[in-house]
Amino acid sequence: MSRSNIVFFTGSNHIFLRRDLDAWIDIFAKKYGEYNISRLDRETLLKTNIQAELLTPVFLGEKRLIVLEDVPFPTVKWDNEEEKTEETVSKTPDVEAIILAALDQVPETTVVLFVSTEPDKRKSLYKRLIEVATLKEYSNLEWNALREYIRKKLPHIDITALSRFIEYTGADINRIESEIDKLALYKQDGWITEEDIKSTVIPTIETSIFSLTDALFLLDSALAYRELLAILETHNIHYVFSTLQSTLRTFLYASKLLSMSYEPSNVQSLLKIHPYAFEKMRKNMRHSERIKALFSTFVILDKQTKTGEGIGDTDDALRLGLEKAILCLQKN
Repeated sequence: MSRSNIVFFTGSNHIFLRRDLDAWIDIFAKKYGEYNISRLDRETLLKTNIQAELLTPVFLGEKRLIVLEDVPFPTVKWDNEEEKTEETVSKTPDVEAIILAALDQVPETTVVLFVSTEPDKRKSLYKRLIEVATLKEYSNLEWNALREYIRKKLPHIDITALSRFIEYTGADINRIESEIDKLALYKQDGWITEEDIKSTVIPTIETSIFSLTDALFLLDSALAYRELLAILETHNIHYVFSTLQSTLRTFLYASKLLSMSYEPSNVQSLLKIHPYAFEKMRKNMRHSERIKALFSTFVILDKQTKTGEGIGDTDDALRLGLEKAILCLQKN
């Protein structure tokens, strides 16, 4: 059974989460006073008697608020195994264990707000919070919800511009927010068009690759070649090539699973493909055999550049091989 005074904000939509968090703290401060609010992050927690902090009743006022930033902790990533020694681990107090032990004893007059966008879901504290906390999950917006949100912010954006805007930002709400502010200043009068998006919003490398692979899936070699040249003006050939290989591999996996009568939603979830990208892929599954042949060419090209066999191992050799493979891609 959830407790109203134990609250857990989590999810990848940082913008909405932080907006609600600021609103919560502001409302609480106006009602109960700023002096009844404590904000602790991972660094300050190590210097705080967190058990006493959680269990001490409110002294002046009706309620107190304790905000625990980045708790539960995200997964620890060590740069190398030498850093992860018994001595290193033993010197670090198990703050989460202390919080977990005190959780059920927190007075009703104390509101504990946990804030963690990427918690380690294997930890006991996370599992306990899922059971007892009032949970608020902030997921990224998708499809119609995302389009409606952008339209509320930019009511004078036309349909093609809206689609291009989502494509360029990769449906990343955090990036969308910053780009919305820029567009609002750039185009204060009249409709925001697709050309405005192209002029003001810089596509991510993933978006640029998406435009290239979209042309490949359509078997449009001329368009794919133009997209490739544009990407290579600002990005490393090896990164572009490896990303291309990965995307084509995912396309072929999806095509195989769909041919085996897997549900589209299951394929999308299993391969972790963004809904927008997945729909684009599905429309071109009829070209799977041609894409398979192109992927095989990429595999050979990858081997040749790594071994220097046939074409050499320079950046120019890889570029020429990639350009040739794309230009040779023709429709039946």
